[in-house]
Amino acid sequence: MDKKFILHLGYTTHPKKTRRAETNKNAHEVKPKRGTYFPVHSSLSLLCDTQVVYTLQSSNIRPLTSPCPKSGHVKQYSLDSIDFDVPSDLSQQLNEQQREVAFAPDGQLLVIAGAGSGKTRTLTHRVAHLVEKGVPPDHILLCTFTNKAAREMVERVERLLRRSTGNLWAGTFHHVGNRILRKHAELLDFSPNFTILDREDSGQLIDDAVRESGVLQGNMRFPKGRALNGVFGLTRSTGRDMHDIIIDHFPKFEPVAVEITEVWSYYQKRKKRLNMMDFDDLLFHWLQLLKEFPEIRQRYAEQFEHILVDEYQDTNPLQAEIIDHLCTFHNNLTVVGDDAQSIYGFRGADCRHILEFPERYPKCQLFYLDKNYRSRPEILTISNRVIAHNEFQFDKELKATRPSGMTPAIAVIKNARQEADFVAQRIKELREDGMSLDEIAVLYRIHSHSLEVQVALQHRAIPFIVRSGVRFFERAHIKDMIAFLRINHNPKDELSWRRILPLFPGIGKATVDKIWKALETHAFDLDIMRGKEVLNTFTKNARRSLQWLLRLLEEAQELNQQPTDILQLFYGQEYKDYVEHTYDDSTQRAEEIEQLILFAEEYETSRQFLDEMTLLNEASPVDQDDEQPPEESVVLTTVHQAKGLEWKAVFILDLAEGSFPFFMSVEEDNLEEERRLFYVASTRAKDQLYLCLRSIYPHKRYGWRNTRPSRFLWEILMPRDVLHERPDNTIKNLIEEANADELLEPWIVDESALLNIDDF
Repeated sequence: MDKKFILHLGYTTHPKKTRRAETNKNAHEVKPKRGTYFPVHSSLSLLCDTQVVYTLQSSNIRPLTSPCPKSGHVKQYSLDSIDFDVPSDLSQQLNEQQREVAFAPDGQLLVIAGAGSGKTRTLTHRVAHLVEKGVPPDHILLCTFTNKAAREMVERVERLLRRSTGNLWAGTFHHVGNRILRKHAELLDFSPNFTILDREDSGQLIDDAVRESGVLQGNMRFPKGRALNGVFGLTRSTGRDMHDIIIDHFPKFEPVAVEITEVWSYYQKRKKRLNMMDFDDLLFHWLQLLKEFPEIRQRYAEQFEHILVDEYQDTNPLQAEIIDHLCTFHNNLTVVGDDAQSIYGFRGADCRHILEFPERYPKCQLFYLDKNYRSRPEILTISNRVIAHNEFQFDKELKATRPSGMTPAIAVIKNARQEADFVAQRIKELREDGMSLDEIAVLYRIHSHSLEVQVALQHRAIPFIVRSGVRFFERAHIKDMIAFLRINHNPKDELSWRRILPLFPGIGKATVDKIWKALETHAFDLDIMRGKEVLNTFTKNARRSLQWLLRLLEEAQELNQQPTDILQLFYGQEYKDYVEHTYDDSTQRAEEIEQLILFAEEYETSRQFLDEMTLLNEASPVDQDDEQPPEESVVLTTVHQAKGLEWKAVFILDLAEGSFPFFMSVEEDNLEEERRLFYVASTRAKDQLYLCLRSIYPHKRYGWRNTRPSRFLWEILMPRDVLHERPDNTIKNLIEEANADELLEPWIVDESALLNIDDF
C-alpha cells in the first residue's frame, strides 16, 4: 500500500524553539505546533506505526501552522514513501566472512579488511546487531576518522533497524573527546565553554607566543606559527620528545630548538589563560582525564559496553592509548582496518598499533575480509603482487568477485608534457566512449606532479577538480614566485608589489604603503629607489629587506627575461628561507616550486609565460570558488587524499624511482609505507588502470637524464624471491619483461621513450 505524509509548510518566527511534531497516525499527517523548527540542512526522519521511514532533505522548509505570508494559506506537500529494501534478517546482506564479524560473540575482535571488501557494511551490521540484541545505543562508542563516515554509518544502522539509534556515541576521536571534555573541563582548569582553535587560529596564537617569549633577536629568521604548529602537533600526537621530533622531521629548525621549546611553553600557558584548546589538545586532555582521574576512566569504561574503531591502522599513539583505557571494564573492542593501507605516518599514525594488536590483546579473535567487490581481477593481481614485497604485514591476498576485464596498461612516455597530453587525450576518448568524467581520476604522489596535467586538461576544456588542494597556480607560494616575475616584467604592478613586500622582515602594512608611495613618486625608477635618500626613510630592518629586493630585481633585469632563470634567482636566495620557516609542509612546497621552474623552461620570455598563466586561469573549466562546478569533472588528487574513494578509470602519474616511491621516503627508510601508497592507488580503480612512466627527466646539474622505472613496476612482474635476478633497471628491459609476463599491457606512446638518452 502506498503511504504518504502531508507536511504543513510555512515560516517560523521562533527559530530557536524546538518541539516534537504531533503525528496523526490514521491520516499519516504531521501537524507541527506553533513555533516548531526543523534545523536547516537537517534530515527529518518520521516514524509511523507501520515502521515505514520517510526522510525529507531540505534547506529551506520550516514547518508551521501559520499561513505563508505571501500566499496567505497553508501549503500542503506530499512525500512518497522510500523503499529501503531492508531484509528482516540482517545477515542476508552479508557474505560469510562479513557475517562472522557482524555476529561474533563479545570480546576483542581484530578485523583485517582489504580494500573494497565491504568493511563499512560489516561494521554497521555489527552495531545494528548489538542494538538489536539489547545493548543501549548510548553504551556503544563508534570512533571513525571523519565525521562524514560517522554520519553515514549511523544512517545505515538506522536504516537497518528501521528506528532511531538515539544517543549512540559516534564520531571522530576529536569529536568524542570534545564531548567528554565539555563535561569535565574544570578538572583540568578549563571552563566548559572553552574555544577550539583551528589551524589558522593556532598559528596566530603561536606567533603571539613567539613575541611574548622574547626569543626574537635582531633580524633573526624564526619559524612562523604555521610551521611551528606542525612541530607542536606531531609532538602531541606521538608523545615523543620535541627535540627528537625537530631532529627527525624538521632538521632546519635544530639551531633554534631550545627557543622553540620555550615558545611551546608560552603557547600552552597562553591557551590555558584564554580558555582555548587546539585539535591536538582534544586528544591530549581526553587522555589526561583518563590517566589522572580514575573515577572518570571508570565511568566511561563502564558506560561503553562495546567500542568499535574504524581505520584502526591510522591511529596515533594518543588515540590507541585512549582506546586501551576505555576498554578496561567490559573488554569488548572491535577494531577494523587494513595494515596494507596505513599511509599517514607523516601525521603521527603508527602501523604498529594494528600489527601488534594481537600482542596487546592476546585473547583477540582475528578475522579477514578479503573478497573485493570493487576491482577487476587483473587490477587486484598487480596490487597483490606489489604489497607482497612488504615484510611487516598480515599475509592476505584480495580475491576478486567481478569478472575479468582490461589488463592494466603501462604507458611509456617521453617526458612530463607528453604524459599530460596522453592522460588528457585518453580521458577525452573515455568520455566519447560513454564514461562519465566523474568516474575518472588522476592520482599522483605529490601535488607538484599534477602541474602539466592541469594545463593539458585546461587546453582541451576538460572540466576537473583538484581534491589535493587548490589548483597549482593558486597555491600561495606559486603566486609569490609569479608575483616576483610580474614585478620584474612590469614595475608598476601594484598588486604584485603588495604581495611580495610583506614576505620579508621589517615590512608591515604601513611600510608597504610607504614603499608604494615612494615608487609612484619616483615614477617607478628603481635606480632612484636604491639611493640612500630614499632608503634612509625606512627603518633598519625594512631598509635591509627593500635593499635586498631591489638588488635582486637589478640582477633579474640582466637575465634577458628568461622566466626559468628569474624564478630560480628569486627562489635561490631569501624566498627559499622564507618557505622553510613559514610552512609545516615546506618540503612539498619546495618540490612544487622546482616543478614550476622546470615548467617555465618551455617559454622563451617572461611575457609569454605570464600571458599563458593568465589565459589558463581565465579559461579554467572549473573555478574553485564556484558553488556549483560542472556536473561532470575529472578528479585530480594525491594518493593520500584518494583513500576510501573509487573510480572506473584511474591514471597513476610518474612511476619512476625518486618520484614514486618518493626519494625522501626511501632515504628515511619508509619504503614499506610508499609501497602501501601504491597499493592504495592501484586499488582505487574499478575497471581500467593506467600506470604512466616518463623515460627522461630534467636534472638540475646534468640536464636531461634517463629515468629508472619504479621498483613497484618490477615487483609486479617478478616475485619477491627472484626480484634480485631482474635485468638492468631500464625501460626497455621492463617492457620486454612485461611483454613476456602479460600482467601489464605496454602502451608505447613514443618509440623514442625506449631509447637511452645518449641515442637521441
